[in-house]
Amino acid sequence: MRFVARWILLGVLLACAAVGPSVRQDEDPQSAAQRLESLRARYPNDFEVRLELGVAYYRLARKALDEGREYDYTNYLGKSLAEVLEATRIEPESPSTHTWMGIITAYTDDLEGALASFKNARRLYERGPVHHLNIAQIYIYMGDLNRAQHSVERARRLGARGAFVDIVESLAAWRRGDLVEARDLFDQAYGLDPEEVNNWDEAPVDKPIESFADFTAYCCGNHTCGPHMGKACQRMQLAVKERELRDETLRQELVIEMERRRKLREIYERRRDLQIEVEPAR
Repeated sequence: MRFVARWILLGVLLACAAVGPSVRQDEDPQSAAQRLESLRARYPNDFEVRLELGVAYYRLARKALDEGREYDYTNYLGKSLAEVLEATRIEPESPSTHTWMGIITAYTDDLEGALASFKNARRLYERGPVHHLNIAQIYIYMGDLNRAQHSVERARRLGARGAFVDIVESLAAWRRGDLVEARDLFDQAYGLDPEEVNNWDEAPVDKPIESFADFTAYCCGNHTCGPHMGKACQRMQLAVKERELRDETLRQELVIEMERRRKLREIYERRRDLQIEVEPAR
């Protein structure tokens, strides 16, 4: 999956505390985490620091899982969401924290939970086109292409333009089997912004994506994308990488998710006016 947390009120630097530089995508996540942990000790109630530290921990969790270190993965996953939730406590009206919760939850393969988080972000800032695009991607993976298209159209009406929009529509076209349109949209996106194309789940890809063939191969070979695009991958004769974790790792993911919901419920019990949904819709 590839979601965005950077457009219109959704940058990691949403708060303008300016206590230090943001987490750069080319920065080593371990170095970023150490730098931000030092800042957290000095500024424990700074929204920006807590959210950025959550992002750094998320990238460490991804790295650990890529390397097969499942214990470290769940450790960093828990730390990541704890920091994002602390940022939420500091600024409960910020859509940025909910977008990051959606990205992180989607990474754990919880599409319903991710959709609820992206809808919460949209609820807090209805006119942010990126929220509608993130929601569209979830619907694509769920196979609901009509709702996905509706969300893309809403994003365009709100001014969404550029490579990310084309990538979302390319993914939808590929899912429904229109490879000509999918390839044309990808080529358009790559021509506009190669860097955007080479970003996945708010982190750089490990192999350059320079063509539609590269894009589809990366998706099918990625456990956050391939399993949800199975038939589309089959049409391209690409093997799908399934998400295979130990039972204990899956149990820890569930424990972390239950704690996330508990803390979220606690935060918004005092702000019912914001109408935040904690439980995914059934």
